[in-house]
Order: sequence, then structure tokens, then C-alpha cells
Amino acid sequence: MLTVNQVEKHFGKKTAVADLSLKLEEGHIFGMLGTNGAGKSTLLRVMSGILRADGGSVTLDGMPVYENPVAKRGICYLSDEPTFLPNASIAEMGRMQAAYYPSFDEKKLKELCQRFSLPMNERISGFSKGTQKRAQVCLGLSLNPRVLLCDETFDGLDPVMRDSFKRVLSQETIDRGMITVLAGHNQQEMEDICDSVGFLHEGRLVCSGDLDSMLRDVHRVQLIPGQDTSEETFAALHPLRVQRQGKLWLLTLRGEQAKLEAGLNALNPLFMEFLPLSLEEIFILEMEDRGYAKQ
Repeated sequence: MLTVNQVEKHFGKKTAVADLSLKLEEGHIFGMLGTNGAGKSTLLRVMSGILRADGGSVTLDGMPVYENPVAKRGICYLSDEPTFLPNASIAEMGRMQAAYYPSFDEKKLKELCQRFSLPMNERISGFSKGTQKRAQVCLGLSLNPRVLLCDETFDGLDPVMRDSFKRVLSQETIDRGMITVLAGHNQQEMEDICDSVGFLHEGRLVCSGDLDSMLRDVHRVQLIPGQDTSEETFAALHPLRVQRQGKLWLLTLRGEQAKLEAGLNALNPLFMEFLPLSLEEIFILEMEDRGYAKQ
């Protein structure tokens, strides 16, 4: 288990991560969504042991991660800007990794490169941004890490490669019991692959939980009441958003659908329909609720 316990990280007077706690179990993919400057990259660097937390701790199976080579050998951090040795090829990067990571698997690296059409003996610096991303992921997976921390990993990949890598990450996570963390802005990709998600804002984890439960907990309702209705009529349901288009009301509500239906049925509706929300829509609602770019 990877445990983040009340972590704080500051850069001068700026707080990048504030009192953040998180527990991640094996065989689990956690998606980390956040506004610009929310602290996603900083948190990943603290979780990987690259940065020292100013408060709190990060442990892997009870072992501190920072300045602990034993723990760090089980963690792979893929930054948003891939970094390789100057003029190195994938094969040369693999040999370098083998010197530091006992779990490195050269055969696996060759298989992944073949699968994703990557030349192993050409200079990585000559690759396009998307191809460098593919090389970074293949090198990372060839370490057989226990924890894989990905920062904007799918950025720059075409749709076919994104889909292929998502399938590989899912299979690796399940087969080896890997702990995978994906940080980024693409809510659709998180929705496709993650078991649970967390929303970061101003360095704090403002909302987190099982993805399916989160999607079931918020609803959009289209409603035509059978009686005169004002916005105050819905106050008891604590709506997140209320809109009106003629006789049609559009409500965004949080809670169990059965209880919400019971409350709305009291209005003798002529028409009522519950519609699912996407993860992106839920993220926007959560951020607006905290005053971020509220319209």
C-alpha cells in the first residue's frame, strides 16, 4: 500500500500541497484531476521521493519513500516532460536502468517496443513528442514497478496509441497488482480507465472516491412540474444547479436517485427524466462550488 499522510509542500510563501492524505492499494488505478496549478505534479514528485515533504509522510508498505533506495526501486515516475540521456537510444536507456533497478526486464522492453513500433537503436532525441512519450512509458513498464506515477502520460499520443497504452496499463495493474496513479486534465480518459478519482484544488484533495459511486451520486434531471413552481420549490433538495427553459426545469442534484425521485414526485410532474453526468461535468460542478471560474 502507498500511503500519503497529511503531506505539506511549500515553495517559499506558496503552498503547493496542503494537509493531503491518501491511501492507494495494489491492483488499483487512481485518477488525479485538478485545476491549473492545483499541485498535481508536485504531489507526484513527493510521492515518488524526488521532493521531500515539508510536513507529513509518504510510505510504501510502511517504508518511508524519501531518501530510501529500497522503497524507491519499486516506484517509477513518468514526468510530463520525458527526460533521457543525451543522444541515447531506448536500448541504451534500458541498460542504464538495469544498473539501478533489479526488476528491469530487457525482454519486456523489447516486446513493448515491438508492440508500439519503437526503434530501439535510434536516438530518442530525434523522435517526435508523441514517440518520446511512447518510449518513456515502455521504459517505465519494463522496470516492473510496484508503483507507477504518471503525469500527463497520454498527452501527445494519437487516439490509437492512447487506447493501446490504456489497455496495457490496465492489464499490468491487474496482472501484477501494480498501484497506478494518473494525473492530468482529460476527464474522459480517467473515466475510461480509473477505479477511483480525486479532485485537487489549491493543493488540497477536495473530493475523492470510487468512480462508479461518484458517477451515480450526481444527477441531471429534466422536469415539467404539474403545478406552479419557483426555484425555491427545490430548496429542500439542495440543488447544485437550477435552470429553467420555459416550463422545463433542469436540475443538478446530489444523492440517491430513489430519494430524489420521491421528493420530485410530490410536485406531480407531467414529465421527469434522470440523465447521467460525465466525470468532466462533475469535476466542473465541484470546482465551481469552490469558486473556481464560476459563471
